Amino acid sequence: MSDTDTLGLVRKALCEVAPNRAEEFEEVSADDTIEDLALDSIATMEMVGVLEDATGKTFPDEELAKVSTIADLMSLVQHGRLGA
Repeated sequence: MSDTDTLGLVRKALCEVAPNRAEEFEEVSADDTIEDLALDSIATMEMVGVLEDATGKTFPDEELAKVSTIADLMSLVQHGRLGA
């Protein structure tokens, strides 16, 4: 999966968990931090669930704990771990 495809998948997941902010999430980039998204912890975990469902992967909690940027999340989606 390309970076463009992965970023699109992340944006789609964000829109699914917070549809009232869809327009804002269309501007999300790999450089943004998870904190920049201003999601509560429940919405963040729902977004991860959407990504897991979409990819058929399960992301280990220890890897999720390391995610601080959208780029980190994209790496996790693409490779199942950070820094791959």
